[in-house]
Amino acid sequence: MPDKPIRILAVDTATESCSAACLVGDEIYQRSALDPQGHSRLLLGMIEEMLKEARVLRDDLDAIVYDCGPGSFTGIRIGAGVAQGLAMGLNKPLLAVSSLMTLAEAVDEQAKSKDRILAAIDARMEQVYWGCLEQDDDALGGWRWHEHPRVSDPDTVREFVTGCTGIGSGWDRYAAVFQSSEKEEIEWRRGAFPDAADGARIARRLLRQGVKGEWHEAMPAYVRNDVTD
Repeated sequence: MPDKPIRILAVDTATESCSAACLVGDEIYQRSALDPQGHSRLLLGMIEEMLKEARVLRDDLDAIVYDCGPGSFTGIRIGAGVAQGLAMGLNKPLLAVSSLMTLAEAVDEQAKSKDRILAAIDARMEQVYWGCLEQDDDALGGWRWHEHPRVSDPDTVREFVTGCTGIGSGWDRYAAVFQSSEKEEIEWRRGAFPDAADGARIARRLLRQGVKGEWHEAMPAYVRNDVTD
């Protein structure tokens, strides 16, 4: 008999976008909505609709994955709580994926193969959450950190953008600041938010690398200690 395809449920509520995805083998089923105040209202319904469409029972899932941040404090807690509850109730592995790594996963293959990715999320208070990554099959999740996730003012990020492709809401707001000392305009993708489908793809690599988190290990990566939402 052929091997059973891997089945991963992913949720992402770390930013204004709320999304859920189910990866079945190489096929992805997903739901998303741009509704900053609606995550707690939308997420469970998205999960049920999507699993029904994918014809996947909860008990058949191989793992649950959530976006651990950085991002919205409230949003991260919603996604982590739902994922943790499902993983505990179903006795399934629980994996955490960075919002910045999830953004990097969304960059087109040509850019990923030649450039580092500088992912940045608007952190409000005139700051951004950001990190710099490069594709590396030997690194956890397929990505190696050049600059680990942190929060800083946009002027600080400017020192690290050379040779990078940009993505995330931080670029939407501060691209002019990031590039103010560059002679050539840096390519960056507009209007991008972390998405559960990309988190599911990263989680598949983590499972293949032998990573198996437990529900009680769920730990948001807020990066900043001051609550802003």
